[in-house]
Amino acid sequence: MPASTQQSLYVIAYYCIDLGACAVLIVWLGRVFHKAGRVFLNDAFAGNETLVRAVARLLDIGFYLVSVGYVALTYFTMFPLNDLTAVARLVLWKVGGLMLLLGIAHLFNLLLLALFRQRRAGGATAAPGA
Repeated sequence: MPASTQQSLYVIAYYCIDLGACAVLIVWLGRVFHKAGRVFLNDAFAGNETLVRAVARLLDIGFYLVSVGYVALTYFTMFPLNDLTAVARLVLWKVGGLMLLLGIAHLFNLLLLALFRQRRAGGATAAPGA
């Protein structure tokens, strides 16, 4: 098999594995974040169900926009893919970057929810007229 044909197969393998891994990760994390985050949203917004649903929906949209945007921006590669080791290294690098980005965004969201909760708790115990 000519070298260019073999390299083309590695590039196709990279694209399929990268897209598949990112899609599975995004869908799975989206569901987990949505289900588990509802508890935090209920607590942060004092059980205001309308507000909880609206914020949950906005967080879901933001999660999917950031995730799909990252995958779209990092999908193509200029690195030579001459063997399966290079394919695996590149897929792990890009999936790891997605996980790092989503982890940082998730921690930021948790910090914001903690601030909302703290503000609500502080406002509920404040003296009248203060």
